[in-house]
Amino acid sequence: MASPIKKMVISPEVTDAHKDEPIVMSPRIVLDFIAQAKQVHAEGLKSYGVFTAEAEGTEFRAAGVRFFDSAQNRRNVPENRAAFEAQGAYFRQHDDAGFVVDSKEMLAVEQDVAQAGQTIVAPFHSHRRQPPNFSDIDYRLHNPFFPWHLVVCMCDPAKPVIQPFRVEKDFDEFGIDADDNREGCENSYEGSNVRPVDLVIEGSEAELAQVRKELGLSVVRIL
Repeated sequence: MASPIKKMVISPEVTDAHKDEPIVMSPRIVLDFIAQAKQVHAEGLKSYGVFTAEAEGTEFRAAGVRFFDSAQNRRNVPENRAAFEAQGAYFRQHDDAGFVVDSKEMLAVEQDVAQAGQTIVAPFHSHRRQPPNFSDIDYRLHNPFFPWHLVVCMCDPAKPVIQPFRVEKDFDEFGIDADDNREGCENSYEGSNVRPVDLVIEGSEAELAQVRKELGLSVVRIL
């Protein structure tokens, strides 16, 4: 007899469950995501990638995850480095703060996802030193086409913290520039158009226990 399916919230923020639809994933996707994020962090690099959903499914139920090659991060090519360093001292001190995908790799991933009968529904990235907040620069660089974005905090690699956010923005708010002269863009974006949402996993009791172990969670919400 198959184990009954249970639901567990693994994101830390307390959210208004009646306001925004939660993000739903299987334990398999979460465990794959955690394993890859830990490996990239151990290599001293930043993670960036996308979640995918079935073409006929909902954009809030992830069916897969794709990591971009962190060794190919274009953040530090001269024109991109200047734009990031214009966002404040933090980005001048840490040249791994930020990620720019290689255009050829982006095209290859988009084609691969389409051939699998899926569609890209949201980006994700890691914070190597910062908490799992959605920062000012995260907001500036978020593609308005996608309704949510996930941040994984790797400050303690043994206990990654995963938090998705609902993001509503216009295309005229997209991008950064070498002439920005901003400061403190690593701090949390304060607008009401960015809200933390629950990350719910659905699986057997044994699968949920494995996720709790990998995340080092002692307290969770069971739905």
